[in-house]
Amino acid sequence: MALHPSSAFALLALLFSGSWSRAQDGLAVAYTAPHIGAVRLHPQGAPLGGPFMELDGDAPLVLKFDDLSTEWPEYAWTLVHCSADWSHASDLTDWDFLEGWAPAALDNVESSFGGSVPFSHVSTTIPSEDLRPTRSGNYLLIVHTEGDPDDVVLIRRMVIYERLAEVEVAIKRPYEADKVPTHQRLEVNVNLPPGHRWSVPMQDIRLTALRNVDWTQAGSDIAASLVNGDVVRFNQDLRLTFPGSDRWRSADLKSLSYLAPGIQSIKESRGGDGPLWKVKLGTDETRRFRLQTSRPDLKGAFSVYNDRFDDVELTSDYLEVTFSLAHPDFGDVPDVFVFGALSGWSIDPGFQMRYDEQAQAYTLTRWMKQGWYDYRYVTLSAQGSAHAFEADHAGTPNLYTVFAHAPAPDGTDRVIGMESLLRN
Repeated sequence: MALHPSSAFALLALLFSGSWSRAQDGLAVAYTAPHIGAVRLHPQGAPLGGPFMELDGDAPLVLKFDDLSTEWPEYAWTLVHCSADWSHASDLTDWDFLEGWAPAALDNVESSFGGSVPFSHVSTTIPSEDLRPTRSGNYLLIVHTEGDPDDVVLIRRMVIYERLAEVEVAIKRPYEADKVPTHQRLEVNVNLPPGHRWSVPMQDIRLTALRNVDWTQAGSDIAASLVNGDVVRFNQDLRLTFPGSDRWRSADLKSLSYLAPGIQSIKESRGGDGPLWKVKLGTDETRRFRLQTSRPDLKGAFSVYNDRFDDVELTSDYLEVTFSLAHPDFGDVPDVFVFGALSGWSIDPGFQMRYDEQAQAYTLTRWMKQGWYDYRYVTLSAQGSAHAFEADHAGTPNLYTVFAHAPAPDGTDRVIGMESLLRN
């Protein structure tokens, strides 16, 4: 098929403008339009997995989202190849990393039924029949109105990796004694293939280390500690030591017939526009001074589900959900956001909470599709997000994912290996 030569580059000026979540030098790396809901990007068959895909592998990524506007959606998707630290788009043109016709139409659209809020459900696989990536690396997935690349409705990060190198990950005690009760440290070996082309592995091979899918606290451009033959070892960089945090908070929105743990009230409202059901979660409190919780979680992900019908994607209703976080005014009233897969793994302005001085609490009301949601409350810091309302525990069961980066022959980034490990 023919390839459109400029679709990705037409988006670059837009990606450096607006008020979206950004990488360190201004590249927009996450965005969700107000009328788009329940966005998921995961490997086929692993609905709670991260947006990571093996190049030419057997499991494509699945993109799902809902359009809550009153118009029939006509969207298209494309990819932008980025640097290893997400700081900028690479200099590659479309034909350097895409095969097919970009952008590709999103024509798998179904209408909802049975709920109080009508929506159109859109889905596709990546690669699709019309478009596929041809090289590994960091990518931005861009969804825009078909025929109008300036009208972007969705941006998400994704990583395409190769299995050229074997990556081994181990979780160890931190070196610093004061961090032993609160932090988790990674040690990584990258086993390069025999006859590899990287003549200076100590310089060429770099890591990205990710706790769950929290890009705001990921370590990138991590340098090797030593090289032993074809084995590149990483164990000294401070960015391999992560605060353990606590288990994720959760909201069980699957049923409207009973109050699940953590839900204060469910009310039916017949008047006005919007969702029929209004759900108020119980008021959360800081956990900085509490023991670690033991409730299982989804590592920050969410799943769509309801207890009424089988076709959950089309029959799960949208609810008006109110979050509440108690915060007595000690003179410190920071900006607070609800964070997790529900916010696109980004500090989304649409998930910023409002502080009520009289109640001394933060609140946020959002439309959310029925299901099970993990979330956290985070504040902004100079390094990204800070989980200011959580304690750190070395025993928290976090999921770590490590990517091994190396330069391609043309100097652009290539992801030559990947491995995930759960801290039980």
